[in-house]
Amino acid sequence: MPVSTDEFNAVVLESMDQGIRSLLSQEVADAFRSNLRDKLSIGAEEIPDQLPTVSVMLRKYFGPSARTIENTTAQELYSKCGLEFKKNQDYDLTDYVEDARNKLKSAVPTPQPRNVILPLKDDLDRLLVESVKEGIEDAIGKDSAKVAFRFLERDVTFDKLPRHLPTFYSALKKNFGKDCSTIEKAIAKKLYLKLSLEFTETPDAELSRYVEAAYIKLSQREQEGFMNISR
Repeated sequence: MPVSTDEFNAVVLESMDQGIRSLLSQEVADAFRSNLRDKLSIGAEEIPDQLPTVSVMLRKYFGPSARTIENTTAQELYSKCGLEFKKNQDYDLTDYVEDARNKLKSAVPTPQPRNVILPLKDDLDRLLVESVKEGIEDAIGKDSAKVAFRFLERDVTFDKLPRHLPTFYSALKKNFGKDCSTIEKAIAKKLYLKLSLEFTETPDAELSRYVEAAYIKLSQREQEGFMNISR
């Protein structure tokens, strides 16, 4: 269950992508996000805070289908948050998201069961590569990311990235320059979400620190007796 604003917003964004993709296609989801960015200057990370405007744009681009997209997005969100979804004819996407947010805030924390399926250290390499790709795409857009990937892989290919992290960190700085900090935080947020870890942004922290901290937290979680089942 998301416990921080950053994690919750990431789930909202992921749910919207999945909602549009399941009904239409990934290309349509990407095109809609590009339109928000290019025409309204709403970047991916700002979408959860601009939902009233996003709803207007959904109705503009998808007409009567916008209602179905919003309901599907809400269902995805509630499912990811472990909440029961009940359709409300008076709700739009903003209402559903606020309802989910309030329910999570008021929920009484319960101890994690010992047999919960949670990522372990063995999952870190795979999820780090996924987070690198998705974090860069979210930060600069899918088309620009394709170009960035080609430049990054001149230094280290993604399949070898986990074994050559210092080289990858250097490649990020070389290719993104002053924007590197934004890219690194986007990657870190994705990684922590995938690992079911709470993400706390630290001023001036580099990606290497976030990855090291994630490894330590995963080690501690394993030592506390969590088990990874049916991976």
